[in-house]
Amino acid sequence: MSKNTVRNASRLRFGVYQGVDDYAFWDRIDYPDIPVQADDLEWVVRGGERLDILAKRFYGDPVLQWVIALVNDLDLWPSDVYAGQTLRIPAPRYVRDELFQLARF
Repeated sequence: MSKNTVRNASRLRFGVYQGVDDYAFWDRIDYPDIPVQADDLEWVVRGGERLDILAKRFYGDPVLQWVIALVNDLDLWPSDVYAGQTLRIPAPRYVRDELFQLARF
């Protein structure tokens, strides 16, 4: 995977791109701190919802499921959400306008 092909929303933007001999790879992801915002959302999970579905709903991109997983201390794969669970959804404004300002490229 070329560094230039990483989607803007990908958590790999917070990774360290390494090259050794003829191999290139992503090593260690340094996730950013995502502070509580006044416009964060609280969501009660409904049956059949997954992190990628929620990321698509709130951010327009299922790849951003890692943001929801990170702030709720959840495993990304497999998603460990269940119906009735309350999740913090970081403010879409913050994710769009501020979070990716912190990215390495």
